[in-house]
This record gives sequence, C-alpha cells and structure tokens, in this order.
Amino acid sequence: MIKMKDLLKYYKDINKLKESERQGWVDRKIEPPRDTIASHSWGASLIGWLMAKKEGQDEEKIIKLLLMHDLIMAHIDDFVPDDENYTSKRDIENGLSEKLLGNIPKEIREEFMKLFLEYQKEETKESKLARECDKLDTLFQTVIYSEKKERNILKEFLPFYKKKFTSKTGKKLFAELEEYSENFA
Repeated sequence: MIKMKDLLKYYKDINKLKESERQGWVDRKIEPPRDTIASHSWGASLIGWLMAKKEGQDEEKIIKLLLMHDLIMAHIDDFVPDDENYTSKRDIENGLSEKLLGNIPKEIREEFMKLFLEYQKEETKESKLARECDKLDTLFQTVIYSEKKERNILKEFLPFYKKKFTSKTGKKLFAELEEYSENFA
C-alpha cells in the first residue's frame, strides 16, 4: 500500500517540473510564459501515444518511457543539444537515477529503473521512438515560438535533430518540418 508521505515525496519531484522552464527557451529569450519541463513531458507523451499507434508499437510503454525520462529533470537543469555540457547529460542522469529512486514509490521503482536504463541505452525500437517524440515536441514548440517571434527558431534547432529520426513516420515529419521552416523570416 502506498503511504501518503511516500507519494508526497514523489509528487514534490513531479511538481518541480511544473516550475522548471526549459533552458533552450530561456537562452533564446522567449517571453514568458515559457514551456516548462512538465508541459514538454505532457506534449511528448501525447505525441508518443499517436506515434506508437502509427508505428505499431506499444503505446503504454512509449508513454512511460517519456514520462520517466523527464522526471529525472527534477534533479538536474534542463540541457539543450548545443550546450557544451550536453555530452555529460547522460552521465549526470545515470548518477542521479539512484538518488531519484529514493523518491519513487517502491511499487514502481524496479519498473522505473528498467525503463530509465532502456531509454538511456536507446537500443530498443520503443526507446528510439520515445526519443523521437521527445524531439518532436521540442520542434513543434519551436514552430509555436517562430510564429510569435521575428526570427526562425525552428531553423536554429533543425540541425541538432536531423539524425535523431529513424522511424518512417519520424523521418517524414522531420522532412515536413524542414520544409515548413522556410515559412519563417
């Protein structure tokens, strides 16, 4: 049985994500309100549900992979691909996973760690698709910001993600985003 005290510790980590703005938007001086890690996680998970269905993959697993991946961000700053520290992100996430596990209710702790390692290794079709969905949410958010701003934020992000799309649907969507980026100044 889950105790309120244990669930509250877990919820406090979740709540941190609601308040944590994504670093890429802060760096690009996007006007508040900005995308938070929680809103990104929600968007990526909804995209994941649709993409998993389209690709004939396990919808529940894709959603869990995406939700679990962003929960680790409660303990580290958000990283952006062009950040010089980005290469160490996985090392940091791996180190913090043990600390984070202390706040994960024991009923899901083992599954959480298994999903965490699967996402990090990026060897399964589900983990690869989950990463694509994570990137798609970011790219779609750049479209929203590009429509509001004077510059083409989408075009700034595209080079960092080009090789990340391996699924049939992901490659098609990325190509469409590249074409769509020409619509902005």
